[in-house]
Amino acid sequence: MTVSTPTLEQINDNIGVQVSEGRYLTLKTHRMTSMVEKHIQFAVESILDKNEKASLVTTLYTILKELVINGCKANQKRIFFEELGLDISDPDDYKRGNAEYKKIFSEEMALEYGLKARKKGYYVIIDFNHDSTGMTLEVINNTSIAREEEAALREKLKRAMNYNDIAEFYMDQAMSGESEGAGLGIALIIILLKGENIDPGYFRIIIEEDRTITRLEIPFTENFVSKRDARS
Repeated sequence: MTVSTPTLEQINDNIGVQVSEGRYLTLKTHRMTSMVEKHIQFAVESILDKNEKASLVTTLYTILKELVINGCKANQKRIFFEELGLDISDPDDYKRGNAEYKKIFSEEMALEYGLKARKKGYYVIIDFNHDSTGMTLEVINNTSIAREEEAALREKLKRAMNYNDIAEFYMDQAMSGESEGAGLGIALIIILLKGENIDPGYFRIIIEEDRTITRLEIPFTENFVSKRDARS
C-alpha cells in the first residue's frame, strides 16, 4: 500500500491546530527546503498572531531560519569529514577538512548531503514551546561542533554584543577579513534581537557531547519565566 506524502496545506493545518490548542509543537528536517521554510514561517506566524505579537514575525522567522540552516550545515559538514576519512575533533584534521569544505562545498552539494544526512540518521529538530507569557524556540541537531568552531563562535557572540547596527557590523567584519558564514549569522541574531528590544541574554548556545542546542526565549509578558531562571 502506498502512503501519500502530506501536502503543505495538510501539514500547516496540523500546525495551526497544535498552536490554537496550546500544544507543544515539533518539526524535524534533514535539510533546508522551500517547504521547510514555509512550515517554519507558518508556525511562527500562528504563535505570534495568537498572542498579538505579529510585529515580531519577520525577525523571529529570519532568526529561526538561520539557526536551522546552521544546524543542517553542521550535520552535512560532519558527513563531509567522514567521507574524507578525517576526524573533525582533531585540530589538524579539522584545519585540513574545513579548508577543503570551504573550497568545494556548494548549494547543490547541500541538497545531496541533506539526503545523506537522512540516511545516516542526522537531523535537525525545531521545538516550539509557547503559552500566553512567552515562547521558547529550540533548534537541536544531533552532532556537536569542533572545539575550534566553538571558540570562534563564542568570540563572535562576544563581539556582537558591542554592535547595535547591522551595517556597522558588516563593515567591521569586511575590514577585518572575516568570512565564516555561520558565525556571522549567529552574531547578526544578537543585533536583530537588540533591534526588537529583546534581551540577547535570552539567546543561548548549548554544546553537548552528542548534540548542539540553540535556544531563544521571547517574553510576551512580565510573568514569563526563563529556563535559566527556573533552574536558579
